[in-house]
Amino acid sequence: MARTADHEQRRAQIIAGVRAVAGESGLGRVTIARTAEAAGVSVGLVQHYYASKEDLLADAFAAVRSDVLIRIDAEIARSESRGARIETMLCDGLSQLLPIGARRRAEVYLSHAFAGLALEDETLRGQLRDARRQLQDRVSTALTNGVTCGEVDADTDPGQAAFGLLALTDGLASHLLVQPGSQPRAWSASVLRARVAEVCPGECSHQLAAR
Repeated sequence: MARTADHEQRRAQIIAGVRAVAGESGLGRVTIARTAEAAGVSVGLVQHYYASKEDLLADAFAAVRSDVLIRIDAEIARSESRGARIETMLCDGLSQLLPIGARRRAEVYLSHAFAGLALEDETLRGQLRDARRQLQDRVSTALTNGVTCGEVDADTDPGQAAFGLLALTDGLASHLLVQPGSQPRAWSASVLRARVAEVCPGECSHQLAAR
């Protein structure tokens, strides 16, 4: 019997094939046959793990989502380790959702293309809702901590503010996908920083106590 690690390796190999096809030809061109060819495996092996193209795309999206969340958590951990403001943590984390650099651009493209497909498929929509809920929870938790330490106004609704910040970031990412370049990237970073600063106008009580 194959070990669990073998199954995980095979799935990762197949998902790498999905990402390769999507990156070269677009998500709409992903098929089980093209994925098998790009992954260097048989069509039968892909079908062994994935009963349908929708299952394949859902797993590919989950892999991208996991990569992004790991990177966001790492950015937050780095910010926490140096005693940064909640404002800085939010900017660092949300910036990971912008298509800046080849890797992040590929991830954002896949995420946005997947969202388009999810409009027509309830199973994929469920995956998309779960992904956005995970992001919402992280941003909402950061804002709740900001209320506790004084950076965020006490009357701020963390859930609503998190929803707004993610919607803004999502819109900026969409613009950068179709209008890349140094100036749009600079504008996007500036807009995001300005909005986060508006949400976090106060002084951090921990930093005040340390002075």
